[in-house]
Amino acid sequence: MSRAELAAEALRVPAAPRLVGALREALSDFYFNSWRLVPANAVWGLGVLLVLLAVSTAPILFLVLVPLLAFPVVGLFRMGALIARGESVALSDAFGAWRRYLAPTLVAGIVSTAATIALVINVVFGATSDSFLGWTIAALAGWGLLALWTGMLCFWPLLVDPARADATLRERVRLAAVLPIAFPLRLGLMTVIIGVVMAVSTVLFAALLTIALAYSALVACRYVLPVADRLEGRATELVPE
Repeated sequence: MSRAELAAEALRVPAAPRLVGALREALSDFYFNSWRLVPANAVWGLGVLLVLLAVSTAPILFLVLVPLLAFPVVGLFRMGALIARGESVALSDAFGAWRRYLAPTLVAGIVSTAATIALVINVVFGATSDSFLGWTIAALAGWGLLALWTGMLCFWPLLVDPARADATLRERVRLAAVLPIAFPLRLGLMTVIIGVVMAVSTVLFAALLTIALAYSALVACRYVLPVADRLEGRATELVPE
């Protein structure tokens, strides 16, 4: 490859994103699209309240209802991806994503719920153990939770990315699995920050119901999509606000 071709290739590949920039751009995205994002977040918040109410009367319903929360999640990430790509977005896009990504959303909800429950159980029992083996299991399960949630925060933006509409589901799943391996520190830090946002919003319950998940989806889309673009050498850059 000639120097001119190498230079053209370097210009074509998107610049490495910065997490601080993604956090700032997500704030701008939310400000200009709050009237669309807040109702979509409220649907998820209402789902959380209904799950808590149902579980308080019949705990076994947790296993059935929690995976269904993946549907308002995929709706918010669809809106976030459209906003990040500079495409027109409406509240109907969130609900349209439920039907468009029905099967992968349901599978992702079931798998992530089951894996989270198994890992949390290992963390709790390992941490309360008085043996070194138990502590080791708890530590490994904790890292497993971070890896799982990082993978899911990569999966949702890639699943609904309009720039990857022609990619197969297998290709998007494979890319979501590769990204945390290729960029473990960057994406792990993103996951921790989003986790802190969600945890703080749990204390401020109104924020959890109306803002937290929408903002987290915007941050993930603003950060994960350009990271994936860069890994694949794509020319599709995000549109800044």
